[in-house]
Amino acid sequence: MTQPSAEAMPRATPSSTTTTSVMIYGIAFVTGAIVMSFEMLGSRYLNPYFGSGIYTWASLISTVLMALTLGYFLGGWLADRTASLCVLAATVLIASVYMLVLPSFAAPLLELLLADIEDVRTGSLVASLAILLFPVTFFGMYSPFAIRLMLRSAQSSGTVSGTVYGVSTFGSIVGTLGTTFYLIPIIGTRAITLWLGAAGVVCGLILLAIGRADRKAGAAAAALVIALVLASIPASAQNTLIDESVRAEILKRKDGRLAHVESEYNDIYVTKRRNQLIMTFQLKGWDYTESIANLEDPDDLPLPYSQVMTSASLLYPTKIKRILMIGLGGGSISTYFGRAMPDVHIDTVELDQRVIDVAKQYFAVRETPRVRYIAADGRVFLNRSKDLYDLILLDAYRGGYVPFHLLTREFYTLAKNRLTPGGAIAFNIHDGTKLYHSTVKTLGEVFPTLDLYPSGVGEVIATLSADPKFDRDALASHAAALQQRYNFRFALPDVLKRRMPNPQGEARGGVTITDDFAPVNLYDTIDAAKPKRKK
Repeated sequence: MTQPSAEAMPRATPSSTTTTSVMIYGIAFVTGAIVMSFEMLGSRYLNPYFGSGIYTWASLISTVLMALTLGYFLGGWLADRTASLCVLAATVLIASVYMLVLPSFAAPLLELLLADIEDVRTGSLVASLAILLFPVTFFGMYSPFAIRLMLRSAQSSGTVSGTVYGVSTFGSIVGTLGTTFYLIPIIGTRAITLWLGAAGVVCGLILLAIGRADRKAGAAAAALVIALVLASIPASAQNTLIDESVRAEILKRKDGRLAHVESEYNDIYVTKRRNQLIMTFQLKGWDYTESIANLEDPDDLPLPYSQVMTSASLLYPTKIKRILMIGLGGGSISTYFGRAMPDVHIDTVELDQRVIDVAKQYFAVRETPRVRYIAADGRVFLNRSKDLYDLILLDAYRGGYVPFHLLTREFYTLAKNRLTPGGAIAFNIHDGTKLYHSTVKTLGEVFPTLDLYPSGVGEVIATLSADPKFDRDALASHAAALQQRYNFRFALPDVLKRRMPNPQGEARGGVTITDDFAPVNLYDTIDAAKPKRKK
């Protein structure tokens, strides 16, 4: 058998050879993890365009198998002609650089394919090939190439090949579970893609350093690059709540409808009007505005109710370290809180995964370790989670009303039990119907402190404290202190002018809503004085 070249496995002491072998095996683990992690991410890239059905998953799995097949053949062929660590490093670096730039062109590419290909089967397959085939092929070249580098005799070929593929497969298992169970809920698709690309770059540089004649200098350079990557990427991932480059690209597009996404819960529409991006739900022929973002100003809240809700809700907790939002829309409120209060952790629970996808794709919201977007029913989430929050906000509408199980005395009691001592809750409710009066009455039965803040355009923000000794006289000083600390765009002291003097009077004619008795749809039509704009 032909022995590896001097460049492939340079003559060195036994200890350095062992180190090289360990590094090659270790990088086999990392590349295996990257491949399967990227396959899981592929579903997040394709779902907003081609759905999450069996065709999309068949396309993703087939593409990865096709790419690995090509990679195995090409890697083995190339390794027999130039068994060089530097060449192997180049294959890893090429694939990794592709992943680093992928988030910048994925959306326009997929939109182009969606517009040109009507058949969902063909579209999902072509899209999967366009996104995954190139990098996975290059990563697939690693295992046969590594085996060629590691072989020293025919007697060890079985052990070497089995170890390389075993380590790589174990990495694939870790990549699959780690991405789906932990990374996607914590930092989101774009950040994971960048992390994977950065990890691949580090591996490529390590291989390049080992393959260089001056190993000490190469190793030092690789160590420096690793340190810089690890120091810089977490900071950007944690601090970037909006991808302003995505919003800038959308701002350049023509006004009109940009997307229609169907889910099992909603018909979701995204429309651009000058500098505003609007998310609406369509239900029974009616359009309900869910969220509006100012593409030129990430800290703006164009909807009046959003301004009132963010300002009023902050006045009632004694401290604010953890916030829970139920209902996402375009992510305007969670982003506003996250940008204004960098020391606060925010969990946003949204029933519809496709709403989260649309918010990320078009409204350019980004997850970080401290701002998370969780696909779940709000009540189910609170039942399962034992976490306590300083502030809980409910803004979950489907059509003209909040789902009944989020309007009952039992749900309000559950939410109250998930508050920290001194915690508070804020609800967005619509006035003008018997449902409004019944909601106020039910809230007043659960919470000892209830205040109402009309937005002036049909919504009323109910703010509640579980503290029976809550001091309303301290609201002004508390508002001033918070405003001075965080410098909110919409000043907190101003919202106090909206507070109703007699909130309990709004409960007149209302009926307590319980899990056993919740005629929400009926009550939403009684005493309606005027058309309502939803959210």
